[in-house]
Formats: sequence, C-alpha cells, structure tokens
Amino acid sequence: MRNTFFGPLAACLGVALFVPAASAQMVARASDVASPDAIVAATYEAIAREPGGTFDWDRFRSLFLPQAQLIPSTEQTGGPLVVMTVDDFVDWIDGGTLIDATSDEGFSEDGIHNLTERYGDVAHVFSTYEKHLYGQTENLGRGINTFQMIWNGGRWWITSIAWDEEIGAGPIPAKYLPRG
Repeated sequence: MRNTFFGPLAACLGVALFVPAASAQMVARASDVASPDAIVAATYEAIAREPGGTFDWDRFRSLFLPQAQLIPSTEQTGGPLVVMTVDDFVDWIDGGTLIDATSDEGFSEDGIHNLTERYGDVAHVFSTYEKHLYGQTENLGRGINTFQMIWNGGRWWITSIAWDEEIGAGPIPAKYLPRG
C-alpha cells in the first residue's frame, strides 16, 4: 500500500525549496503598494536623495517583483538596448553617482502627471517626470516612465519600467502633461 500522505507533503516541501527570492525581499510599506499611483510615487521618493545622502534602495527593491525588468532608452545607454534587473539598475545608478563629492547636489525625479489604466489585476501607468537637483526647481530634463504592474498577494508589484526622455524622443505630447 502506498503512503499517500508523504507524497503531497514531499511535493510541497520540494516546491518550497524552489520558491524565488521573493521571500527574502524587503517588505514594502503598505501605503507604497496600495494603488498604481501610490507605487509610482514611492518609486520617485526612493530615488530622491539629498546632497551627500543615499538612495533608499531597500524601499525601491520592495516595490518590484524579483524578476522585474528596467529598460532605459538607448540614448541613456549609448545606443544598445539594455534590459536590467532591479539590482543591475541599482549598480548602474550607484556606479554613476558621486556621493559626498564636493560637487554633489543630490537628485530628485518628480512625477508631474500620471495617465493610469487598469484592467482587473493589471495596470499600466505612463508617468511623466522632471529631473532636478535635490530641493531645486530648475528642470534638468523630462521624460516618461512606463510602469507595468500586477496585483497579487494583497498589493501591487512593479513588473517592469521602460523610459525615454525628451532629449532623444522629442517633446512630450500634451496628453502626458499636466493641464493648466
């Protein structure tokens, strides 16, 4: 007679051993992942830093599925199409940021308009942004981040972000800019 109890138990234990690194991921703030617009705002907040300060990479990582992809425009990568993991993106930004240098003026990327569409458990946000030195208003550039998200486990997750900037793509169409 076959033991039917240990078969399913063994299968469950086997699956548990192969669960992706999501369980080791940082826990997100509930308010950061409550809606598509909230997760976009949290993304911008996590990548802002005061002069001499650091980016909030733990918060940033908590917003993404472990398998998420970030894809910058080819102008930012010198021509090649580059698909990054969240950790690749962190390394890319940290590698080009001189924190504590005498000329460090911090950084802020502020969302100025979101166009959000949702169907069931998926959402897409075209989020227009402006880049600034931290605490300053001079616009250093604008672009659009396109966020793709999924609702799972009682929260929103970013599955991917791709973006382009006016410097390479041309002027942002009016429908992606704030009215008034």
